[in-house]
Amino acid sequence: MNATFVTTLSTQELQELIESSIKEAIKGKTSAADEGDTLLDTKEAAVLIKYEITSLYGLVKRRKIPFCKVEGKLLFSRKKLLDWISSGHQAVDK
Repeated sequence: MNATFVTTLSTQELQELIESSIKEAIKGKTSAADEGDTLLDTKEAAVLIKYEITSLYGLVKRRKIPFCKVEGKLLFSRKKLLDWISSGHQAVDK
């Protein structure tokens, strides 16, 4: 059974309702994405960890960050990068 509800909202109340709905939708989408793992290229990884691309290459060269190389292309696991950041590790076991 469908119910119809009619109300009067001020502009401010409508704006707050829309903002809270959008925040909830984004939050739901973010937590669903966090459950899986995604491979990132160098540019995406740099954006995720808020590093310059050249700094990211330096971390890779010194093996300070989790990465893999497939046919010459650097790839990064989103989950491993987030774990690396949260754990504060300085070295990567290879």
